[in-house]
Amino acid sequence: MNDLVSKYNSLEATAQKEVNDFVEFLLSRQKKKPAKKLSDYKKKILAVSVWSASDVKGLKKGQKLFDKWTAKEW
Repeated sequence: MNDLVSKYNSLEATAQKEVNDFVEFLLSRQKKKPAKKLSDYKKKILAVSVWSASDVKGLKKGQKLFDKWTAKEW
């Protein structure tokens, strides 16, 4: 271990940064994400917004106005 530390210390600052970045990369690959629970999925599904009939009516009105709009010619 002392040999490794002495080699690391003999590197230039940029090379030490590369070593640090590589070690971080290896550690991030090693970490395993915990398996998601079905209850978490259900909570996300239940949190999805629902549009009322008046919401849809407003969108349809906007769509009709948008369809009537014409682009200016050059």
